[in-house]
Amino acid sequence: EHALMQRFFAVIELASAPFTPGVGPHDFVSSLFTPAKNFNLRGPGTVGLSSHHGIHGNENENVLISGVTFKDFEVGAVSLNNVKGLSIKNCDIPNNRHDVPILGSFSAALKIRPYLKHLSETNPDYSMTLGGSVKSATEVYNTLVGHIANVYKDVMQYGFIDQATHPHEYQLYNNPNKVIDGPCYALLVHGKGPAVGGFGDMQSSDASELSNSVEIVNNIVQNIKCFTNEILATVVDGGVQNDARGAILQFYNALDEAYIGMDESSGTYTYTGNANLDAQIMVGKALDQDLLGDNVLQTNVNSVSLRLIEWAEGNNPSFAPSFRCNGDSMHHVVKGSIMFRVEDCQGFMIKGNTIDNVEILSKSPVEVELCADFHKGASTLDGSDRMVADLRGISVAAVSAYDDSLVTGNDASSISHNTITNLKSQAAELIIGVDIQGFSEGVDIENNYVNLDASVADDSNDKWVGLRIRQTASDIFVKQNNNFVQGEIQEDRRKLPEYHPRPAGETEWPNNGCPYGH
Repeated sequence: EHALMQRFFAVIELASAPFTPGVGPHDFVSSLFTPAKNFNLRGPGTVGLSSHHGIHGNENENVLISGVTFKDFEVGAVSLNNVKGLSIKNCDIPNNRHDVPILGSFSAALKIRPYLKHLSETNPDYSMTLGGSVKSATEVYNTLVGHIANVYKDVMQYGFIDQATHPHEYQLYNNPNKVIDGPCYALLVHGKGPAVGGFGDMQSSDASELSNSVEIVNNIVQNIKCFTNEILATVVDGGVQNDARGAILQFYNALDEAYIGMDESSGTYTYTGNANLDAQIMVGKALDQDLLGDNVLQTNVNSVSLRLIEWAEGNNPSFAPSFRCNGDSMHHVVKGSIMFRVEDCQGFMIKGNTIDNVEILSKSPVEVELCADFHKGASTLDGSDRMVADLRGISVAAVSAYDDSLVTGNDASSISHNTITNLKSQAAELIIGVDIQGFSEGVDIENNYVNLDASVADDSNDKWVGLRIRQTASDIFVKQNNNFVQGEIQEDRRKLPEYHPRPAGETEWPNNGCPYGH
């Protein structure tokens, strides 16, 4: 019940709030933000069911996690941003959650509900035309709550949404793959801010924004299944349309490859709506009219435009939706799935780990003809690359040695003695065992065994790559004792640009903060 109704959750949160001040879909910090320091979690023991993370935190110092079992998480076992001193050792990750009944659209329904409730209570006579008929705030609210209640009853009784009994709820919220429909990791270490943007590119010159001294040693990761649901974000006058909590207004279902909430059969686009869209658009109009007043509900990320509202009311028949591709339900940049992701980090050791039997269930990206443009930031080298089904065992980006002045020897960061086997993704463009990205430097790679698929050999023309070193990386030392069965790609070195290649507001946001279409 909790995992269904609370869609953002960590079993252990290592701070007084899940986001630092001014970051995220809501201001969670009412007083001083206080991160945990000197945290020690030792097994044996299990960190279990979670709709997001096993352990999550920001700005932490001296974190030790040892001998713990993590299972049935949806997004990641451990996710820490801007951590100074981290050791994750001898942990077992036997599986992530494989029985997720709903998509991110259900979370959007839960989070818009309080806004609609407040509107219906404070303005009981409020109404607007939606889908060709006049609907009151109470009617739209009751429809939304009815959908939520029906999903709750079905999942509590059957474990899934009953398509025969509740076809509308099934169409909107059913998760056919039963795993999280967004970012998927085992372990994630990142610099300052949430890891919702693209892969790290150039390391910050401000050490306070970097994670450092990270050890990921002797952990076992197995039986992970992931699925990225590409959400086409509607764009009006250059702005992505998201509601008051940052959820995208969805007019296309990439899973069914069909429009939702609108009818295009006549040659023009007519708004038909559904429980989510009606609620999001009505709240958007009420916000524009300043009807929600002074209350605890935060509204600063709402971006529903008047042109879209007029179209939904039937007053803008020439309106045609424009879609931005390569994002998920919260418009985070799609990057595929990564088991160990370390970036914006100074000094790390990834040693003696096993990653085995990872399967990606994502479909291929939607047809490019549907995309007016693409969410920027996945990679500065591959600006239009869409990584929906791609898979990486270990990915490091914008990383460096423990000491910037000493990139070799004992001060180098290292990826060593790891075993990565059985990585599967039918629709992938790329499956990589170890990926060195961004302007990374000072990393030793030694004595790793990577065999992504036992039936695949070293072929430069296929999608399997044992080791890839991007052209922006330097001082990456690959010893001969590695065994990358599917081969290595070391791109020609590219010089540093004269300017930062990813300026804030162009392809990325400051400290990888959430953009919410702004």
